[in-house]
Amino acid sequence: MKQEERAINEKATVDWLDRVEVVLCRTSMAENLGAAARAMKTMGLSRLVLVAPAAAVDDKARAVATHAADILDAARVVDHVDEAVADSVAVWAATARPRNLQLPQFEARQAATAVRDQAGGGRVSLLFGAERTGLTNEELAVADRLVAIRANPDYPVLNLGQAVQLIGYELHHAASASAGPSGPGTGEPPAVRGEIATLCRRLEALLEPSGFFAAGGSGEERNRRAERLLRRLRVMLNRAEPRREELQILQGMITALDRARGNGRD
Repeated sequence: MKQEERAINEKATVDWLDRVEVVLCRTSMAENLGAAARAMKTMGLSRLVLVAPAAAVDDKARAVATHAADILDAARVVDHVDEAVADSVAVWAATARPRNLQLPQFEARQAATAVRDQAGGGRVSLLFGAERTGLTNEELAVADRLVAIRANPDYPVLNLGQAVQLIGYELHHAASASAGPSGPGTGEPPAVRGEIATLCRRLEALLEPSGFFAAGGSGEERNRRAERLLRRLRVMLNRAEPRREELQILQGMITALDRARGNGRD
């Protein structure tokens, strides 16, 4: 391969890997922050997001990260998983517990190929849960696919750094197999997760006065029912991967219904 062609391919690979974000939710040990950052840098990943971390990026974290301390220092810190994935076109959750969410599940190598293709349309998030509890139902609800790592079924236990390392390796392998994303990088853009969250909030506000969530129960029962139904709705929309124009159609329908009820603002 000519030197110029090699440089172009390497740049394309870096470009799509740079659209992949590793999102660590509620990490409780500084050493695990460092191990995850080190695993990322080894595999060519650089974008780290920390959701409500219980551990600080301190000397312990930097000592474990060694030459990847720059990833820790540049990490984006947010309070809620919705904020972490608001600008993402796809969200993958690393979990061994589907919990009846009916999300498609991929092995890590299959997932890496799909991530490469999705990165042609924008940012892709990879979610990892807290060390002891994994991802909560609320965190899983923002995902549209699950990624699993094949392991010994009698002891399929990985620590956080190992999980990031193994999935990162598969992403690096996918990058080596292709100069760039094979999915469409142009055309109608996909909706980002923040837009889907906004749609769900508007729908909740429209349904609340109708008594849809009450079902004859108490206020606490109503809240649980609303949370459960809206989580399932969000999972369904994430799984459908709507394009931005398609989501705008739904937004327009909600606006029309709201105006019909006399709540619209011209």
